[in-house]
Amino acid sequence: MAKLTRNLFIPCIDTSDTSTPTWTPIDLSTIFEFAFNPQEETYGYICNANDSTEVTGYAPELPQEIVLDSANPIYAFLFDFFMGFPVGSDLNRKVLLCAPDSTGAVTKGYMWPQAVLSPTALNTVDGKLTFTLKLNGDKQDGTVAISGGNITFTA
Repeated sequence: MAKLTRNLFIPCIDTSDTSTPTWTPIDLSTIFEFAFNPQEETYGYICNANDSTEVTGYAPELPQEIVLDSANPIYAFLFDFFMGFPVGSDLNRKVLLCAPDSTGAVTKGYMWPQAVLSPTALNTVDGKLTFTLKLNGDKQDGTVAISGGNITFTA
């Protein structure tokens, strides 16, 4: 069994304002903790002495912190994006979670077309921009191919 390492899962944000996504990887992040956030409901059936819990859905999110580096395309995009102080649907972006293959082989990908980028803090002392990817709505399963640095998702 091969050990899975931190560089095998890459979150990407669609940084384009067109119908054709431009997937920009979140590459200079120091954390990756995908939170499933199961939504649960508890039932107290009279036939059981103890309650029963059922998962009714999920509210996944992915907290992020990236290094302040003006040469990094994802930082340049996010700094301008967040400094516009967007609200409501203006915070919606497509988010792709993929496991790229260095050989260019097609791999699995998971895309949320209605993710919300929720800013947390710009910390110039620690040199970090923190935010959370709130993966709203239904995810789309598909495949990811990387060619010449371009990432393509196919549902």
